[in-house]
Amino acid sequence: MMKKFFLITLISVCAEVWGQMGINTSNPSAALDIISNGNTLGTKALEVNNSDNSELFKIHNNGNTGINIGTSSPTDLWHVKTDIKHENLPVLSSPYSPLAVDAAGAAKVKPTSTQYFYFKRSSSFGNFSLYNTNVYTNIPFPAGSDVQGNTAGFGFGTDASGTVNAQSVSSISYLTIPEPGVYLFEMYQTAYCNGLPTTSSNTGQVAINTLFATAGNGSSVYSTNTIFRDYAIARRNASGGIHVNSYAYANPQKLVVAYQSTAANEKVALFVNYAGGDSYSTQSCFMNQPNGSDNYGYLIVTKL
Repeated sequence: MMKKFFLITLISVCAEVWGQMGINTSNPSAALDIISNGNTLGTKALEVNNSDNSELFKIHNNGNTGINIGTSSPTDLWHVKTDIKHENLPVLSSPYSPLAVDAAGAAKVKPTSTQYFYFKRSSSFGNFSLYNTNVYTNIPFPAGSDVQGNTAGFGFGTDASGTVNAQSVSSISYLTIPEPGVYLFEMYQTAYCNGLPTTSSNTGQVAINTLFATAGNGSSVYSTNTIFRDYAIARRNASGGIHVNSYAYANPQKLVVAYQSTAANEKVALFVNYAGGDSYSTQSCFMNQPNGSDNYGYLIVTKL
């Protein structure tokens, strides 16, 4: 008992005289200087227990600190179990990055880079007809040099055969969405047809649908999610001038869809089909390059 009293008295006198206290050191460099008594990862430099002798706070030799983690060793510089309460913090906006937690539970700064897919077509595609509302022509977006960027991680594939709205289609080029989320699809291209239409209507136009269709992972049964309708204007040449027998003007075909994917690797495919007006029963129609443009159409997808 006297020894303990003497030790406490000595420590108090030292703290009073020098203003510094050392544990495991005879030369403290701070008001309280604690030197760990070991150099292993499991060695504790400081431990605080409650009245039940349960560990509440600990600092290990490697600097990792644990709060309310029991007898486990802290696995990061600051390892806390259960919630941390913050008050009176400012609400930050761009360009600050939000704080996130990784799979191991460590706090990280979440990157703010945009996830996107960008395809710019460098050549025409076509040789399709526009006469039957039950005939669908697939719009291909294959892997290759036309893919200008793909930070969203879209995949590519082709179904040798499948159905769209219960109608048979061969060689369906599709994209796979890697993870659930909301994606904004924006497509633009232009259509034209060679020569006079097979049949003429009183509209003097060809109505063309652009379809956004989806299928589940492993399925080749596509169903329509969204339809955009545009028109090809008759009797115009490639420059827009009046021409007696031409649909050669670059007629815009557009599609904008905000799509919520609910499962990994959902498949998306785009199609065009005839919707009415003048018709071409022969394979005389194409997606072309407008005058002054450097491409034959594009598709941009952004993860929202």
